[in-house]
Amino acid sequence: MAAKNILHKNVNKNESLGYFSKAAEFYDSMMDCFREERWNSAALEAVHCCISANDALTIWSKGIRCTSHNHDDAVTLLQSLSDLKDVKTGASHFLRVIKKKNLVEYEGKKFGKNEAAEIILHAERFFKWVNSILS
Repeated sequence: MAAKNILHKNVNKNESLGYFSKAAEFYDSMMDCFREERWNSAALEAVHCCISANDALTIWSKGIRCTSHNHDDAVTLLQSLSDLKDVKTGASHFLRVIKKKNLVEYEGKKFGKNEAAEIILHAERFFKWVNSILS
């Protein structure tokens, strides 16, 4: 699916730094929560870290941010940035995290250490990949 078919809005490319700064805060908080054994909070911070990092990247690259309520559309938008190095791998990490959003944010099931560690692994890889492109 082409990016033009995904709900998005135009954003000044200079705003990408603000989105990435938010992603970095979420990243730090994710790591703090994990160390403090707050598994649910760590997992939710991972989700928000990745969403903000993805927004930063799509804004930096194309000057657009996904506004769809379906987070899979954000993954598709990311995949449309085919000129970026390792975009397929990056999108795979983002997808693994985003698929857990509803579970961690809206459902009653609690995350344990192993589940939190898995989502953090992919969030960390995605965040570092985005950082390598933006820096």
